[in-house]
Amino acid sequence: MLRILVSIALISTLVHTSSSSYSPTTQKSINTYKKFIKDECNSTTYPNFCYNYLSHYAWQVKTNRVTLTKVAVNITVMIAKSSFRTLTKLSRSTKLTKAESSVLADCRDNIDDTVDRLQQSAKQLARLNGTRTVEERFEWDSIKTWMSAAITDEYTCTDGIGEMKVRVSLQKKIQSSIANVAWMNSNALALVNKISY
Repeated sequence: MLRILVSIALISTLVHTSSSSYSPTTQKSINTYKKFIKDECNSTTYPNFCYNYLSHYAWQVKTNRVTLTKVAVNITVMIAKSSFRTLTKLSRSTKLTKAESSVLADCRDNIDDTVDRLQQSAKQLARLNGTRTVEERFEWDSIKTWMSAAITDEYTCTDGIGEMKVRVSLQKKIQSSIANVAWMNSNALALVNKISY
């Protein structure tokens, strides 16, 4: 009983401390940052998907368009890596037909290329700050090229599914995994396009 009372007291203290450090100014800042992200996401292909991912980084982004773009590209890298792991796991099934194994192998190759192109983009982007120098413009163009190529890789995978005999349940798993990458990549590219002149 004593242990329970001590636990309750400790939780009460933590709640009181966190609530006392909370301020209307802090909430106002968060709302401002989230509104900025929402406005920026409204110009992307999948605005709700964009906002759902990026709003979690409001404190990091604040109202900086370049930072928002960097976060978006890095999130896309993470989603692409997750998709590659999913495809790898699916490809290890012993119940696959020859056609299904072939589709998964092609998709894995395409998403592997996607990861490489996105990582190149993120690495290049890390050095940029949005200045309008000739050098930066060239680097922004390179990023756009890599990200556009990554989108092509993603859709090459889903196009291949329709041409082969693949179980509907497996199709859905592959397409769901690829869609997350394609949507976030498209959104991140839209944000890159807003900055690159």
